[in-house]
Amino acid sequence: MLTCDIFIRSYWKDLAWLEFCLASIQKFCRGFRAVIVVVPRSSRPWLPANFAFAEDVEICFCRDYRDDYLGQQATKLMADSFSDADFICHVDADCIFSRFCTPRDLIIAGKPCVVMRPSALLGFHWPWRKPTETFLGWAVSHDFMQRPPFVFPSWLYPELRNHAVSTHGMDLETYITTRPPRGFSEFNALGAYAHARHHDRFIWLDNSLSDAGEPFCRWYWSWGGIDVSTHSEIQALLGTEMTRND
Repeated sequence: MLTCDIFIRSYWKDLAWLEFCLASIQKFCRGFRAVIVVVPRSSRPWLPANFAFAEDVEICFCRDYRDDYLGQQATKLMADSFSDADFICHVDADCIFSRFCTPRDLIIAGKPCVVMRPSALLGFHWPWRKPTETFLGWAVSHDFMQRPPFVFPSWLYPELRNHAVSTHGMDLETYITTRPPRGFSEFNALGAYAHARHHDRFIWLDNSLSDAGEPFCRWYWSWGGIDVSTHSEIQALLGTEMTRND
């Protein structure tokens, strides 16, 4: 049987979001082999004092980055070094599952489903297009960061890292962390590379049409914090009382 792990890259400031995210996974997710949470080493002191992880969550640590917005993208593109599953299911801490989800919902006949939207419909609201094209070396026709969770096969990650070396003469981590702020998009890089090089090994769902289905997650904005309204909304969704830690 094919295996699929849930992978979350977070850090100390998002622990309140992470608690909600993990609670939603516990309530709604079935059939995933493991839940792997990766945080920078500098976040480690915050864990005992501010957060109680579930026993079935594996905590891993990565190095610290000067710009962790770029650093967390580099970590995600090395997810296969933290997991040996056949597929990796990415969610961010501010992604809250809102209905039941299994790997069979996300991977059909061995092909992961990727929700996308034609870039022509995005107007000027896709700042990731140019950085993605610069990295890949070809024009990109869609935005692939439309709807979490984002699921990719483990074999794609080393291939994308090899592309960085062959195209830019540096490893992918160095490439990402030397970009300007907001100068990279990890899921657009994965999606656009797969769309161009391995189109037949994925199921592509156009979010501008009706075939993309109902979302599995509610996608919030962690930088905005958890205000009273958002806190109440998520608690109602999860059907539990949880203390605000933000």
